[in-house]
Amino acid sequence: MMLEPGLEQETFKLLLDKCRDQNKPIESMQKLKAKAWEHYLALGLPTKKNEAYRYIKLRQLFSQTYQPGEEIQLNESEIEQWILPESKQSVLVFVNGFFQPQLSNTDALPTKIFVSTIEEALSTFGAFINNQWTKGLKDETDSFAVLNAALHNKGAFLYIPPKCKIEAPIQILHIIDSSTNPSLLIPRLQLFVGSHAQVEVMHTQHHRSDQSYFVNMASEWAIEEGASVHYVQAQCNEHHRSWHFEAFRAVMKRDSKLTVTCATQGSLSVRNDYRVALTGENAQATLNSVSMLPNKQESHAHIFMDHQAPHCRSFQLFKSVLKDFSRSTFEGKIMVRREAQKTEAFQLNNNLILDDHAHADSKPNLEIFADDVKASHGATVGQLDPDQLFYMKTRGFTDTQAKNLLILGFCEQVIQTIPMPSLKSAISLIASSFK
Repeated sequence: MMLEPGLEQETFKLLLDKCRDQNKPIESMQKLKAKAWEHYLALGLPTKKNEAYRYIKLRQLFSQTYQPGEEIQLNESEIEQWILPESKQSVLVFVNGFFQPQLSNTDALPTKIFVSTIEEALSTFGAFINNQWTKGLKDETDSFAVLNAALHNKGAFLYIPPKCKIEAPIQILHIIDSSTNPSLLIPRLQLFVGSHAQVEVMHTQHHRSDQSYFVNMASEWAIEEGASVHYVQAQCNEHHRSWHFEAFRAVMKRDSKLTVTCATQGSLSVRNDYRVALTGENAQATLNSVSMLPNKQESHAHIFMDHQAPHCRSFQLFKSVLKDFSRSTFEGKIMVRREAQKTEAFQLNNNLILDDHAHADSKPNLEIFADDVKASHGATVGQLDPDQLFYMKTRGFTDTQAKNLLILGFCEQVIQTIPMPSLKSAISLIASSFK
């Protein structure tokens, strides 16, 4: 039952207070979380007046009766089916938002890589974590990203030393088992990629029960000079009544490369919020996303690409296929600072509408203060081409086969950027059988 206007935020605030009361970090972590909580109080929860949340059904979210996620014990046999074959010995496991080192397997990773909970990492990497945390909070304007910093428990810290080239892709496997109550889950990743290191990270998520949930996830990346990172978000196994907010933050230094690929089938609301700062000359960032949305599922993308240094490049390609009553939104901003001469920045949002009731909103945006820049943005909304369908049917394809092939062709440009064969095949199968 929906609460009276204004009361739903108060209900959600009580849940956040309860999460904070149950959170008992070590002393050094308490100081960091206290800073984040103070910042959240200053920001407050978002409302419809916040441009970044204009399309999110906040009142519906805030009125849900969630409970703080509980840390439960699983055994290896219960999670084996969800480990990708390429990552059998390079998998980090979360259960209900809690990092579980005893279920993780890092045998295929070089011994000089450091993996632990964030709390444990403070004893070795305290100066770095404190510095990254303080700078990140100072620039952070998203309330849910701040809440993740304030309320997460047993986040994962990953340190990849300089010149380390990791052959095995790392899977971040998040298992959700909220069998008793709908749960609020707060996983967090803190990553440092040393100079000239290379790594591929695949984040997958699976739920074991029919209870709904709200995942409020954040990952913070420090990408050093000459490092190369490819991060894949596979959000194709959400509970249809779930909410999933994910904040991705990256700071890129000179000559570094970052590629992010996201594939989602949506949920009540999947919201991906990207903030990438290109702070070193000749850095390159590429964001790719494909949403395949049935029924009343929703997917929302919010991007801030911040060019702070000269000779940097950024590319954004976001695609959505929508049918039934589904909805997607894209709000992307490219900022080119005065110092960022010789910038190349491109942004494109393509939407394929399969039914009259499906809806796509797009708001690409450029803000340029440099005078020697190559930049463009654009958005398209269209339907399947009847001439192409007719041609394929004259060549023996059924109507369904023709539609499926055209949809796969529309999605393929993004799917092909996924470096892991098993994951690429699974997502291609979803696209090829979407209609």
